[in-house]
Amino acid sequence: MRRRLLAGIAVTALLVAAGGALVLQQSGTRTAPVAGSSAADGGLPPSTSGPRSPATTAPGTEPAPKQTPPSSAVPSPKQAPPSSAVPSPTKSAEPREADPVAPDPGPDTLPTSKPLADLVTLPLPDTSNAVGSIVAGFPSRVLPQAPHSTVGTSSVAAEGSRLQAALTAQTTLTVAEVMDFYRTALARLGLFDTPAPALDGSTALTFTRGNNTVTISATTIDGGCSYVVFGAFSAST
Repeated sequence: MRRRLLAGIAVTALLVAAGGALVLQQSGTRTAPVAGSSAADGGLPPSTSGPRSPATTAPGTEPAPKQTPPSSAVPSPKQAPPSSAVPSPTKSAEPREADPVAPDPGPDTLPTSKPLADLVTLPLPDTSNAVGSIVAGFPSRVLPQAPHSTVGTSSVAAEGSRLQAALTAQTTLTVAEVMDFYRTALARLGLFDTPAPALDGSTALTFTRGNNTVTISATTIDGGCSYVVFGAFSAST
């Protein structure tokens, strides 16, 4: 009797052990999906180690638009060839150096001119005068006669390095022609004219160069004009 009781207890213990093992095995197989669902229900973010599927995009956000590659049917714009008027950037824009052998005289440099000759020179003539002719020592190079002239009087007067000379004459030329003659003749000597005061009916011009002056006055007469020439000159000492 006692042996049967011990055997029954042993059999019952084996059955309980076997049933407990079966229960533990079933509970182990069910805990895995429960753990995964609890992680999702708890709001934990999914693992970012793997690639994210488009279906798992968070709600409220729009997927980024896909970029469409440029169509191969549209040709790229061609660049126009560079204009020949525009210098190439590879060429040097530095100015060329001047020739060291031929120096530039500069824009303000004037050509060398010959010095003007003296109008009168020493020794000066003695003071004298003549009627109807040209007196001796008269500076005819500076005070020439107008063409077609008839001399009335002529004179020279010297004092130190100063010389005065005078001439009166008549010509068949007009007043304007006489003035043009003396403008041309005296300009060659560096004497240039400005208007001068004159008597009524007369025309006068004064020519100057340094301390040298010439005054010409002309008046219209029958058959031409009469004119008077007076000059004052300084001789170099």
